[in-house]
Formats: sequence, C-alpha cells, structure tokens
Amino acid sequence: MTASPDTVRELLRQMSPNVRRAWNHRAVGMKLKPRMIFDYELLYLEKGELRLRIEDRMHTLIPGDILLLKPGVEHEFVGSSGECWMPHIHFDVMDDASFADVPVNFKTRAECSEAELRLVRPDHLGSVLGMPDIIRIGGHGEILRLLMRLIHASDRRDEAFIILQKSLVLHVLHLLLTGLEAQHKAHLSLHEKTLEQAVSFIIEHYNRTVSLEELSKLACLSVFHFSRLFKEKFGLSPQQYQIRQRIEKAKGFMIYGRRSLTSIAEEVGYGSVYAFSKAFKQAEGVSPRQYVRTYLGE
Repeated sequence: MTASPDTVRELLRQMSPNVRRAWNHRAVGMKLKPRMIFDYELLYLEKGELRLRIEDRMHTLIPGDILLLKPGVEHEFVGSSGECWMPHIHFDVMDDASFADVPVNFKTRAECSEAELRLVRPDHLGSVLGMPDIIRIGGHGEILRLLMRLIHASDRRDEAFIILQKSLVLHVLHLLLTGLEAQHKAHLSLHEKTLEQAVSFIIEHYNRTVSLEELSKLACLSVFHFSRLFKEKFGLSPQQYQIRQRIEKAKGFMIYGRRSLTSIAEEVGYGSVYAFSKAFKQAEGVSPRQYVRTYLGE
C-alpha cells in the first residue's frame, strides 16, 4: 500500500466496480498499436508469451502473469509467441453515472480530444493501493476461474449481472491485494532477524545516538535498503524509533525516579535540557513538566 491506512480503508469501503467489457480473447501474433485507455484493463495470460510496452518499459508475460493496465497510461502490445489465451475485463473501480458513456479506447493521448481526456478515470488501484502493472502471485488459478465466470455471466447480462459482476471483481481485487501482501511479508521475513537485532541494539543504546551507518552495517545491508525495510516493518524510520525509545525511557525516569530534567536528559542521550524538552514536546505534544503534572493529577 502506498497511501495512509485511513485513505486505504476509505477507498475499500467505497469501491463499487462495474465491468465495461469481458472477453476471452485468443490470438496468434498478438499486436496492438500504441494507445491509452480511460478505465482499467485486467488481463490474465493463460497460454502463450506476450511482449508489451507500458510507457517506456518493456515487459514479457508468461502463463500465470496478470496485467493491470491503468487509466491514462500509454501502452502497446508489440508481439507474442504461440497462440495467446488472454481472458480480460475492462472495468471501473468506482460507481459513476457516466459509466455507460465511456468506451474502450484505442487512441493515444495525443489523438484524444479534450472531451475524451476528461473520461480518464482516477488510478485508485495504483496510487492508493500500490498495485503494479505486472502481477505475479501464488494461487493465480483462482483469479482465472473468477474471470471466466465473469466472462460467461457477461455474455448473458441478465438482471442479476449487476450484483454478480461487482462481487466477482471485488473478489479478484481481494485476491490480488492479499497475494501482493503475502509477497511483501515474505520479502520482509528474509531480513526479520537482522531488523530485530537492529531494534535490540537501539533499545540497548538508548543513551547515545546510533547512526544509520552503524545500524545498516550491523544488518549487513546498504543504508538505503536498511532504511526502507526498517520503515516498512516498524512504521518509523530508525531515527524516529530511537527518539521514541528515548522518550519512553525518559517517561519512566520522570514518573518513577523523580530525577531532575537535567539528569534525565543526560541519561537518555541529550546534550541539554533544551534539546530534550524540544524532542519530548514534538513527540508528546506537551513539555516534560506538563506531562508529569498531568500524570500525577496536579
């Protein structure tokens, strides 16, 4: 996920997909000239090999790969190997009164009129949920099954289709999200031990500044890679985590030790009472003295 948890939850509550087109497309020598689309296209490559360009990057899809083409993003299919089986859907994520007025587009952005460009949907799946263009996850066979059910239901388009298509697309999106999250957790688990060692080191050395270089060396990772993994796992940067540990230690000294602020500031690694008080207020919203008075009910 790329947005805040509150933003993600709000989007998930509001999602109400509508399918514009569902097609079990099969082709030999698959090519499609450069274009962009107004909505999303989700394609599952069941058979064959497909080569495509998304903006300035080339990709090769093999069976089991899932392609998520996003609104307003230029792409082209440049070639294929063997017969390609490509069940796919065009859909909107959010319910919109203009749904029926939006066609499947085959023009480039430069070829579109201003009126057509206004039809481009916001990319909620990419910008909020962080879904990539090419998705490779375990259990993708279930996504194929749901797409084929959706395609068969779309051919009939009976009265129940409106509800059924929403439930099936939401199920597909749920599988994609949980599959991507499982990959993310597996990636973090490779460094679980070293990240925990770094945290223990910060806790044990709360009374001095532990540099990012020192921590990354301890974890046998580059500074950039360590910082990114640490933030992903603990929700705070290494520096923020260290400040939090210092403040928590200081709270204990203030409440149970009844020591002077000067002594406490030195104990938790601050060079002056001013620096300590400033850091404390930034973290807690009140000064150290106000915190003690509030805790003691004074």
